Amino acid sequence: MLIGMENKGKFINLNPEPPSLRELIKVHKTNMPIRPIVNLKNAPSYKLAKLFTGILKSYIPLPNVYNVQNSVQLIRDLSDIPFVPGLKLASMDISDMCTNIPTEGVINIIINLCEVYNLDKILTKNILTITRLIITQNYFWFKGNTYV
Repeated sequence: MLIGMENKGKFINLNPEPPSLRELIKVHKTNMPIRPIVNLKNAPSYKLAKLFTGILKSYIPLPNVYNVQNSVQLIRDLSDIPFVPGLKLASMDISDMCTNIPTEGVINIIINLCEVYNLDKILTKNILTITRLIITQNYFWFKGNTYV
């Protein structure tokens, strides 16, 4: 069992609210586009998703060789690279990622990783059940309306 019965109350949001959408204007960009930001802190699945992230990392560890978690890690990684004349660094940002992630693709990736790590069928089923619960709660509230 992924979540023990003694801990299940810690991950229930007692006062859930729909995630709310707000906008952030990118003043440093041409034409000042808007970045939508969804606040999930009061969403029903927020605490479960936070817990599940740790559980998933423990069963299906993914290498972060091409990712940077924060600026401290970036500085450490850069200090290991010998400087040579003509060295160029590239930074790539993902835009509109959340709206383009195929949820069935995520499920298939998790299934494949469970097989790679030889997780038993019951554990795999529990991981997939929680994953589906979290990724299907894709709604938000904005100016009095709820959007899916």
